[in-house]
Amino acid sequence: MKKYFFGAMMLLAVLAFTGCGNNNQKTNDQKKPEMTAQHLLIIVDPQIDFTTGSLAVAKGPEAMDLLSTKLNEGLYKKFTKIVVTQDFHPANHCSFVEQGGVFPPHCVQNTEGANVYPKLQEALNNIKDVNIEYLTKGDKADKEEFSIFQNEKNGNYLNEHIKLTEYNSITICGIASDYCVLETLKDLLVFYPAEKVSVAMNCVASVADDEVLPAYMQEHGVKAITF
Repeated sequence: MKKYFFGAMMLLAVLAFTGCGNNNQKTNDQKKPEMTAQHLLIIVDPQIDFTTGSLAVAKGPEAMDLLSTKLNEGLYKKFTKIVVTQDFHPANHCSFVEQGGVFPPHCVQNTEGANVYPKLQEALNNIKDVNIEYLTKGDKADKEEFSIFQNEKNGNYLNEHIKLTEYNSITICGIASDYCVLETLKDLLVFYPAEKVSVAMNCVASVADDEVLPAYMQEHGVKAITF
């Protein structure tokens, strides 16, 4: 009896081992689901005061009109998320001439000038299947913030979001290329690889210097593209 009992136990052990092996083989043969590519578009300060308002940039409306048209034509489908940054200054902001700064009052909180350029806002409103997020900066009276990443709250949020999402690429455009676009790019490159970054040069506009942004991009290996 002991002999037969031992033989039966050995047979069960072999079958169990074989079964486990087959199960493992099936698991290993299953294809892992592919991760969806993630692409981010950052539109820097496309606001009324920077296009037609108190601090209007000469080619601002032209650049934002083109961006609006491209979005309406389906450009947004290339991105999984769009972030729109906005200056959101208190009335006594340190950058204003009245406070000793160099700029006229602009993008003051809860005024029309702080709103997104209407044609672009309309194009963004028409997008239904891409996540769009609006992030403000420059909301403290005593601090200038050309880049969204310089804002303690929203800058930290966007920084962490980009790291966690592991974007395959990030594209930047907006106003102004020699101020807020440039500073946003600089701060992004502190933690995100330059070879994955591009700037849409036909959808930017500068205050005074059209060459400062391209020079910085070339120096750091950032791609220039057009929409």
